Amino acid sequence: MIQQNAYNIFLNFLNGVIRSENLNDTVEKLEKFVKKTSPHARIFVSVNNQYENEFEILPAISGENRKNIHELMQFMQGKNLTKFKGNYSEIGFREFPNFTNDRYIVYGTYDIENGISCAMLASYPLDSDIELISEFSDLIFPTLWSVFTERYKRMIDSKESEILWKIRTAQHSDSDSGLNTIELNQLLENLLELAMRKMKLRCGCIMLLNEATGELEFEPRAIRGKSLVTPEAAKLSLKTAKSIAAVVISENRPYICNDTENDENYYPFFHGTKSDLIVPIEFQRRAIGLIDLEAPEKDYFTQEDADEISALAGEATMFIRRAQLFKESSEKGNAIMIMGTSDKWKALEKRIEKASNTDATVILRGESGTGKELLAHAIHFNSPRKNGAFVTLNCAAIPAELLESEMFGHVKGAFTGAYTNKIGEFERAEGGTIFLDEIGDLPLMLQVKLLRTLQSGEIRPVGSDKGTKKVNVRVIAATSRDLETMVKERKFRMDIYYRLHVVPIHIPPLREYRNDIPQLVNNFIKAANAAYKTKVSGIDDAALKILMDYDYPGNVRQLKNFINQAVIMSDDQMITPEDLPPEVFRNEHYGTTADSDFSPHDGESYSAAKERIMEQFSVNYFSEILKQSGGNHALAAKKAGISRVALYKILSKYGLEKTAAESQY
Repeated sequence: MIQQNAYNIFLNFLNGVIRSENLNDTVEKLEKFVKKTSPHARIFVSVNNQYENEFEILPAISGENRKNIHELMQFMQGKNLTKFKGNYSEIGFREFPNFTNDRYIVYGTYDIENGISCAMLASYPLDSDIELISEFSDLIFPTLWSVFTERYKRMIDSKESEILWKIRTAQHSDSDSGLNTIELNQLLENLLELAMRKMKLRCGCIMLLNEATGELEFEPRAIRGKSLVTPEAAKLSLKTAKSIAAVVISENRPYICNDTENDENYYPFFHGTKSDLIVPIEFQRRAIGLIDLEAPEKDYFTQEDADEISALAGEATMFIRRAQLFKESSEKGNAIMIMGTSDKWKALEKRIEKASNTDATVILRGESGTGKELLAHAIHFNSPRKNGAFVTLNCAAIPAELLESEMFGHVKGAFTGAYTNKIGEFERAEGGTIFLDEIGDLPLMLQVKLLRTLQSGEIRPVGSDKGTKKVNVRVIAATSRDLETMVKERKFRMDIYYRLHVVPIHIPPLREYRNDIPQLVNNFIKAANAAYKTKVSGIDDAALKILMDYDYPGNVRQLKNFINQAVIMSDDQMITPEDLPPEVFRNEHYGTTADSDFSPHDGESYSAAKERIMEQFSVNYFSEILKQSGGNHALAAKKAGISRVALYKILSKYGLEKTAAESQY
């Protein structure tokens, strides 16, 4: 019968571990209470991944002692012991501090979930009350495993949320080079990790389809488990190899195999697989890759599992395509990065996905600087014409008398200076896509000729007396002009208006998805660092708030310009309000308007004008912050995203101490 004193200690232990915040805290509380009965006791817990033989030792320790404990835990596992009580000398492992032959050992194991087990190892001096320790451990183990399992699942739920967040914001990582091949791999690694956690597995992979070769390619960082695949054979031909993967890609549907030994389509990727679930990564109603999850037990997967992993794959598809676009465009020397994550952008990209899979004419409508050319590239990349040319023609940048020749070409002698035949941009785009930017600036005469090309797919070079030429080109147009008003004013033909508006796509201005600004800013800082060889690491809260409140008539292009200026002007690792251009302070949020005195005074230098405008902004901004904070300096500093010391300096610099005092009453 356990003694009353020990029982009270156990109740205290139970009360403590129930309040523990995480696994490490649970073990530390356990050791603390055990030491009340045996001051020289030591306790360690390991969490073991059976597929990858990875151990996490708790509580966290380092150095030689961690190595010793790690090896001892592996040794105990190798002996297949589930429970042990006895002298350390009986184990047969070498001695080291706290684990010597004059110690008594208590050991136990527990399976938290499939593939994840934990073990506890306690060491006591032999002069301890062994009978009490033995009884005590019989009480501790069931309680510990129950709490440990609950804390572990809580940790997994938290980690799933973190991984999903990483998937959604994979293009905003801390990599110095922004979104590149490595970041695509990181995205897929996170996706696989989340899928395995949802299925409580530690074995699987992600493969993407190389549509040019028809091969499935293993992604190196998205493979977990004891793989049979070697780096030399990290591809799977869909034409020659019979496999579940080939069925999934060709039929674009999930495949559940709950008995690999009796499934004729099963092809082994990993050791010891008894059940296999493969779901497609779907884009434009076709499979562009797959998620493969494998279990060591028969009858492991259900249809609900397939539905859950399919939904996860669907959520990641947009970001995978963005990463692939960036990778391929970077290799061609013209990196295209799309970064919006708001609901408006998701809806926009869904519309682009549907339009891309056809040859329909698309017109991109939106204000200047919203990213129309980037989206035109995305449409081309996601279309069947992606391996063809992508040709851009800016209708506003070329004189009207030369524009027809640029579009359709000309023959020798067609006009003064036409010394040779010239191929037009439509012919250069044969088999691919032509992007007609600023189509609203196209002269009326050329609108008629473009209409003929859109209707018949034919062109006639300037000065040619021969028949028309047939061209196989997909047309994407863009404009920031109000075409509807231009049609009413007869400046834009109604017939070509409707020919262009087969698939209209309206791009929202930046002010309609402000929540994306912090992510955009971080990426623009990285790009500016690379371009200007600077080392700015980020932006402080006060400067970011100013950028969040600005309305951006120039949209994303204007925000990028602001960041480029700030990175160049910054004297520190962080961008502050002082680094931002004066233009950004023309905002009603800061007590300034477009009518404020932003024009330079006679003989006033740039730095003097900026200092004057900064003073105006700072006085208005911090006066308002102090009012909102009731004169509380700590709260005002927190709202402004700066330290109290920095706040005091600003108040002193602009004579705002009186304002601070008055705000308290």
